[in-house]
Amino acid sequence: MKFLFLFLALAIVVGCGLTPNVNRRKAGEPWNYYGDLTGLYRDQTNGTPPAMVWLDTVQFTRTEKADFQKTLQTNLKQGYRKIGILAVRHRYFVDPYEMKKLAADKGANLVVGCWFKVGKTNDPETRRELVEYWYQFLYKPPAPTPTPSPTPSPTPLPNAPEPIGTYGD
Repeated sequence: MKFLFLFLALAIVVGCGLTPNVNRRKAGEPWNYYGDLTGLYRDQTNGTPPAMVWLDTVQFTRTEKADFQKTLQTNLKQGYRKIGILAVRHRYFVDPYEMKKLAADKGANLVVGCWFKVGKTNDPETRRELVEYWYQFLYKPPAPTPTPSPTPSPTPLPNAPEPIGTYGD
């Protein structure tokens, strides 16, 4: 019986494949996206290299279609910059988590998303609803950390009295 458990434990350990650590990912290395969304992504940085952003720091905000532009303008006034947009019309759900992965790869801190129904497919067998997805990628550089000012050296006070003398004079 001991050998059976030992054999199972050994088979599990030896049979596991090593996966790359996400913490070692460099900017520009691909994630596993929902399909090939990188071809639909429109860059708005004019060729500026992306900043390194961790996936857990990317925020996502969903808005309604009517509030999409207002939300963008509010974020732009707060110091965010547009770095890219992805617009997709598809019959299948485009997961916001996949957009967060793409945003981290492109260097965005915030994703503003919106989706709404636009009609049905032309295929009479499936007749699925088409949904349009808008995802705007925004970046805000981190606030600079204040550097401590050097401590001033003591300076003699003006008009300080001269020492009178020492003992033994």
